[in-house]
This record gives sequence, structure tokens and C-alpha cells, in this order.
Amino acid sequence: MADITLLCADGPHHLYLAAEILKAFGKVRVIVEPGHAQASRLRRNGHYRAYGWTLYHAWRRRLFGYDRYRSWYFSRTEAPASWDALRADPRVRYVETPWINDERVLDALRENPSDAYLVMGTKKIGPAVLALIPPDRILNIHGGHLPHYKGNHCFFFALHHGDLDKLSTTVHRVASGLDTGAIVSHHTVRFQPGDTSETLYSRAEKRAIDNLVARLKRDPDIARWDSEPQAHTGATYRMRDRGPLVEIAHRVALWRRKRAAAAPGREGKQAQ
Repeated sequence: MADITLLCADGPHHLYLAAEILKAFGKVRVIVEPGHAQASRLRRNGHYRAYGWTLYHAWRRRLFGYDRYRSWYFSRTEAPASWDALRADPRVRYVETPWINDERVLDALRENPSDAYLVMGTKKIGPAVLALIPPDRILNIHGGHLPHYKGNHCFFFALHHGDLDKLSTTVHRVASGLDTGAIVSHHTVRFQPGDTSETLYSRAEKRAIDNLVARLKRDPDIARWDSEPQAHTGATYRMRDRGPLVEIAHRVALWRRKRAAAAPGREGKQAQ
């Protein structure tokens, strides 16, 4: 039975991934860097601009119901009801850390090597952590179509730019740069009327998780999995790139697209 270590944040999709690994392999080590700890670290280190954008996006997600939608979407499964349930499970080795590169993470990784390490939603993994993990045994689940969309809010910007063929979650090997490792697989979803970046993101993340866990069950030796180096193209998006004006322009464009899609139906009804 393979040993899997998950390094993640504390969102509903991270909980879903942990639960699916536990269901598939009967055990899992989970190292969690909670979202509130990520934000607090920005403030403590004087990164006030990034901290402000973090607060803005937390407010925006609550305002438009994105947090509620994501919780609903990933709670339709057999995942534990809460992180508390996962922590209490004797089959889970649970470590919570204020920073993914903290000494307690290094200590946990030194305890027992794993067959595979999966990263999802943490801040950037530093060289000290990477030095403890064989480079061919760590994968990242990135919510964006690499190499074209790196960083944050990749589904939003792909949709905003009309790149409907790049609405993908990418599984890739971890390298020292941000989202630059060799690509293992893309998991693409199709835009449907009424979709938002959140609905698309949630579908693609679940598809990527389900496919990744199924593949791990077939072959847990991820060092043998094929991967392709990334082309030197694309752009990196930061939280500050999705400001209020961009959000308004995006919503107007979505509204126009929805009207355009509905127009033939309205004309047909009037002709009757």
C-alpha cells in the first residue's frame, strides 16, 4: 500500500483530496497550511499590499457566494464532514503549520519518506522542503492551464480573455520556479451557459483529483509517469491583477455573452 503525503491548504477541495486518498489507500499524511495562516504571515512580514488583496478577495468570495458554492460542491461526496473529522481519524497523520516551509514541516518530512507527495493550495514550496523530497516524486495540482496561465485566478483570466480551450487544472511536477515544472496532465472542462470562474474551477479541480487518485491506485510510482517540459510562454497572474475594475468588466462581458447565447431562442419564440 502506497504512502502518500499531501501538502495543502484548508479549503473544501483540499479536504476532498485528502479524503479520496484516505479512501483509496487506507492512510494518508496531511500537512496543512491554513488560509488564515497564509494571510497572517503576509501581515506579520510587512507585505501589507498582498495582505490587503487577500482580504479583498475573501470579501469578494463571500459577497458573490463563491465560498458557499465551493463548500456545497465538494460536500456532495463521501468526504469527512470537517477537518476535525479528518484530524480525529487514526489512519491520518495530521500536521498543521503556520507556514509550509516551517521547521515542523521539515521535521515531519524527515520522519518517514513517502512514495508520492502532492501539493495543492499552499504558498510556494521552498528549497529546504524540496531538498527532503525526491524531485521525481512530487506533483502539484494547479488551478490553471499551464504554461499559459500561472499564479492565481487562472480560470477567471482564461474566461475573461475568451480562452475557452484553456479552462483546465494542470497536474505538473514541482520545480523551483512558480508553476514551471514539467506537465503530467491537463483536466479541461467545457464552458456552459451560466458558468462562472468558480463553477468551472470547481469542476476542473474535482476532475483532476478524481483522475489523479485513480491513476495513483493503478501506479503509485509517479517517477515513472510521463511528463513534458513546459514551453516558455504564458503569463503569471497575481491577486492584485483581479481588482474591482477588472471584475466589473468581466461581469459585463459575461452578461453580454449570455445575452448573445440566448438571442436565437428569443427570436425563435417571437417568430412563433
